[in-house]
Amino acid sequence: MKAALRFCQLRLPRKRFEISTGVRTIADVFIIESEAGGLTGLGSGSPAESANDDPLNCRDVLKEECERTLDLQDYFDDRNAFIIRERSPSAAAAIDIAVWDLFAKEYGVSLCSIMGVSSNEIATGATVDIRPPREAAENARKLVQEGFKRIKIKVGTSVASDVERVRAVREAVGDGVVLFADANGGFDAENAATFWRRVEDCGLSIFEQPVPTDRMSDMAKLRKEYGIPICADESVRDEKTLEEAIKAEALDMFNLKLMKCGGLTPAIEMIRLAWDAGIDVMVGCMGDIGLSIAAAAHLSIGKGIRLTELDSHLNIEQICSGPSIENGILRVSSDPGLGVSLIEGWQTWIVR
Repeated sequence: MKAALRFCQLRLPRKRFEISTGVRTIADVFIIESEAGGLTGLGSGSPAESANDDPLNCRDVLKEECERTLDLQDYFDDRNAFIIRERSPSAAAAIDIAVWDLFAKEYGVSLCSIMGVSSNEIATGATVDIRPPREAAENARKLVQEGFKRIKIKVGTSVASDVERVRAVREAVGDGVVLFADANGGFDAENAATFWRRVEDCGLSIFEQPVPTDRMSDMAKLRKEYGIPICADESVRDEKTLEEAIKAEALDMFNLKLMKCGGLTPAIEMIRLAWDAGIDVMVGCMGDIGLSIAAAAHLSIGKGIRLTELDSHLNIEQICSGPSIENGILRVSSDPGLGVSLIEGWQTWIVR
């Protein structure tokens, strides 16, 4: 079966979100539709500099790919999908999600059912970005009131201000909430160790990407010499970098994001590689809207992932029918495929 592809670019407003690498107020998003046999699969891509991608690059790749039809019969064996990923992981992810959505719709089942588990909910964490301690504490308190039981705190700007933020959040939420710290590569090894030592009594569960992407040896050092539990994010983009991190003994866990690795298909292989090596997996997001959040949720449910952070769609202009989050539980539809549709008026945000 052949599938026709078409795409459009959207520029969506989002709540101000600050991490160690900068401030985001806009989400550049690409929507893909794959049509075959009277059915339409939907996917979305959110290019990010941290994944060596950008909107212009993603647009160029999608424009080229949409000029030809996609052979669905050979899709999962087609090396072209890997070539697309090397050029633009978010473009590859958008196409891959749309293909999986189409396949599941063809069989009349939800996406997670095709992956092995039929369910519709999973617990997710939420994030407190870089802001003054008092604001961070208030934000965290509201998240707990909304039912979230796990919160990631963004750090990586300066040790002193980051320590204050973490302490303020812990005091605000009490001891019953799991806290992570995520520096997005903002520290060097020395400052990362100093930060961790100064917040040790705050009971943080894990330290995500404490040092820059190319400092794999420093992550290994922080694990071995300082006993810090490490979650790799930007350092692990695909199967190759995951294998390198495992070999370097640089991680206890990694943050799997569809926009980094190129979609559901490579994500499934990365989960296998990690589990074979005894490495835990967290499924996260990076400026994703409801379509790709739903895809990541179906993946997590279908593969039995216990840790997810799938909340970015709550902070971006809503153009999708779901998924919903209530009391810290993300729920996907049991309808065929992703169970997500585009809502009326979404075309308002198309970049012409």
